[in-house]
Amino acid sequence: MPNIGQPRLTRLQHLNRYGYYTDENIFTEEHLGRLREAMARLMKEGDAEYRKPHQDYYPNIIEFDDAFAEILDNTVLLEGLEQVIGPDVQLYANEVLVSKPTGTAQGWHRDKMSIGKHCPNMFLKVCLYIDEVPIDGGPTGVVPESHLDAHKGEKFFPHKVDFLAKPGSLLAFSANTMHRAGLHSEGKPTRPAMFFVFIPWWIKQATYYTGNKCERLIENAGPMRLQLLGIKMREGINMDLFSSE
Repeated sequence: MPNIGQPRLTRLQHLNRYGYYTDENIFTEEHLGRLREAMARLMKEGDAEYRKPHQDYYPNIIEFDDAFAEILDNTVLLEGLEQVIGPDVQLYANEVLVSKPTGTAQGWHRDKMSIGKHCPNMFLKVCLYIDEVPIDGGPTGVVPESHLDAHKGEKFFPHKVDFLAKPGSLLAFSANTMHRAGLHSEGKPTRPAMFFVFIPWWIKQATYYTGNKCERLIENAGPMRLQLLGIKMREGINMDLFSSE
């Protein structure tokens, strides 16, 4: 029987229309296991840049463990990045944010509005989860269509979405999309999430990012990972034409 319903939106179409898109089951079970081990070690041994009552922050996690670095080689993630940003995509930042059970939700906000206003979809934040996140476990929330007007707050948008993450799921949104860490009820476990931010090659790299100076990450890296780290672009990528040869 022919499909007479609406065709499924592509990632880019969903991002353009709603300000976000999702993917599921992007990690193998083996990689998920190593990510969980790496996350536990990070939270026990890692050097957090800050620890606050509601959140701990660990930057540059790809330098901490290979399990984190191998996210840059994930085919599902890379497919979405090339659809949205293009073949000259590079990594801007990578971090873990650990939400704590405070009994409240955090405030709605936008990231990098200076980029979002002028370059739609050119600053893509990708949230990655290794365990299930329930409605009261600090889910990441987004406000659909809020990316269309940077001057309007959450009260102007009737619909909000809390992303009930599954192991291996992905939530990506643009710089102008309003988002927050949702209700994290007291008694619930802490909720770590990985956040990778991507930009086009021509946007200036963040000064706090150090991955392109880390010999361990560079050694034996393939062309795509070298590009994501901001070291050199792959052969055949023409920035003038913004396409592959």
